[in-house]
Amino acid sequence: MLAAPYQRPLDLKRHLLVRVGLFALFVLFLGATVTLLETRYRVREDIQRTGFTIRQLITDEIRRNSLSYNRTLGDIGLDLDVVKPIGQQLNFCIGLTDIYDHVVDRQCFARATAVPEALQDVMRWVIGGDAVYYGSVGQYPGITVGELLVTPNYGSEVLELAKKLGNLLAVSVLILFLSFFVYRPVRNALAPSAAILNTLSRMEQGDLAARMPAFALIELNHIGQGFNHLADRLEGTIRSQQRLAHRLLSAREEERQHLARELHDEFGQYLASLSAEAAFARELADEGVPELRPCADSISKTTEHMMEVLQQILHRLRPIGLEEFGLGPSLQELIDGWNRRSRDTRFTYTADADLDGLPDDINVSVYRIIQEAVTNAVRHGQPEHVAVTLQRGPAGLALEIRDDGQGSPPPDSAGKPAGFGRLGMEERVLALGGSLDIRPAPGRGTLVSVRFPLPGLGATTEGVLA
Repeated sequence: MLAAPYQRPLDLKRHLLVRVGLFALFVLFLGATVTLLETRYRVREDIQRTGFTIRQLITDEIRRNSLSYNRTLGDIGLDLDVVKPIGQQLNFCIGLTDIYDHVVDRQCFARATAVPEALQDVMRWVIGGDAVYYGSVGQYPGITVGELLVTPNYGSEVLELAKKLGNLLAVSVLILFLSFFVYRPVRNALAPSAAILNTLSRMEQGDLAARMPAFALIELNHIGQGFNHLADRLEGTIRSQQRLAHRLLSAREEERQHLARELHDEFGQYLASLSAEAAFARELADEGVPELRPCADSISKTTEHMMEVLQQILHRLRPIGLEEFGLGPSLQELIDGWNRRSRDTRFTYTADADLDGLPDDINVSVYRIIQEAVTNAVRHGQPEHVAVTLQRGPAGLALEIRDDGQGSPPPDSAGKPAGFGRLGMEERVLALGGSLDIRPAPGRGTLVSVRFPLPGLGATTEGVLA
């Protein structure tokens, strides 16, 4: 099965603000580009069209006001007021020179506003330095009395361009301002995400009573109702599994107890009787039948070996002294036994003094889990030290078995445990509503961590046995 592709976490609110901000910048950039191009081509076309018109007006004015003997613009006394109506509509500057290249007049028709020279240079670069109109003005056909130069009024064009760019900036700011009104409903709609994450976290930690609250947003409310319905079914399924597992464990422990009692009563008595018969046969052999002594000794040794094996079987079936002495002393005896039998591994046991009053199924399960975990550590890890810690607190019963060995064998390719020991521990923990975590210990070895919720132990047991 292919793994799902990794998806980068997405913050919807931040994503929305970034998208709207980028859109506003794009509108501003695109509008500014279009405005600059429009200004460039408009001014270049207006200069040529306006220059030709102004040349005709000035030429007609010269013809009306000049005398036959006037040969220069200075003698004519030309008045440029004739072009002011056009100058009030278009931003341009006029320069007149006579035939001797003397400047006769230079005038810009626009609002008198001081614009920095740097901005005018920028505007000159935008429009282009070749955006000018040259033309000759004459008194009569064929007689030239001066040159006309028409250029854009860069200062006025800067003001016009600034006004248009200001409008674009206002539109962009308005888009950002409108995004705030879009952001508010989105933020309010996503506000319940904290409650959703909190409910999911509680469910992940094993709180089966966690439920989604009611949401104002219809879509989220439908999702919450669907989640609550699934949570109800999951809780019912887990409770059923716990009841079934508890009944199986109870039946198993009862069968073990019955089997241990039968083995002790039946085989124990027969082995004791057989041992007595072997002793009597040994006495007879000593009195008159020496050939019978080897047979009697063999029967006695076999009987003693069978008694030891029977004691081991009885100990595995039912912990000796668990009902009579309690959980703490039984665990201490278990650890002491491991220390007596082992030469290379040291076992330690640390527990709270307040371990009385726990139900019998809890005592048996804790004992069996420790027994199985220690056996796995010795069998697979070859540790130098195994530490067992059992603590009882207000939150529950905490059990840890830590070793410094080579670690437990990994699961097989199908994901199943390496043996039945872990499966048995999982069944016991599930039946009592606890949690089991087996992971590598910090540094080296394996850490088995078990948690039993004490407040629910009594209710769980009663509910299972009901």
